[in-house]
Amino acid sequence: MEMPEKWNPLAMGWWKINVDGATFSELKSAGIGVLIRDEIGRVEVALCKKVEAPLGALEVEAKALEAGLLFARDVGLQDVVLEGDSINLVNALRGNCDPPAAVEPIILGIIELSKVFRNIAFSHVCRKGNVLAHLLAKQASNVADFISWIEKNPCCIEQDLIQDVQSFSRF
Repeated sequence: MEMPEKWNPLAMGWWKINVDGATFSELKSAGIGVLIRDEIGRVEVALCKKVEAPLGALEVEAKALEAGLLFARDVGLQDVVLEGDSINLVNALRGNCDPPAAVEPIILGIIELSKVFRNIAFSHVCRKGNVLAHLLAKQASNVADFISWIEKNPCCIEQDLIQDVQSFSRF
């Protein structure tokens, strides 16, 4: 099965949480990007967060999944798809394999946190299909702590967001 490269619509009432992480080795920090959209692709909330720790790629991806789910909980969403581009972490969340030891506590915490949602699914997306969350994660190198957007599009991804949603509306 081919992985999606663009955003795909959801069932009515569901929300998609796209997450990604970026490492900034020269800054000894990392960035997290979270983009939560409704079933037709409109941005509900977005987050760009800096983590002041020299995390590796796997650790920052796990922290991004955690941050996305926490953000969705905090804004009161109930039916969600948590989507990232780390197949190993998504498979661990689905229960298809054991989590990597380096991130096992984070993954177990996400599984516990997922119980607060009415419905939750874990989805893998290829890197090309996760560009917007990645752009937000990279933007974190320019923030002191975090920036969030509620019911508005982050200006740093505006053009890419328009292209992403238009691409699926043509089908």
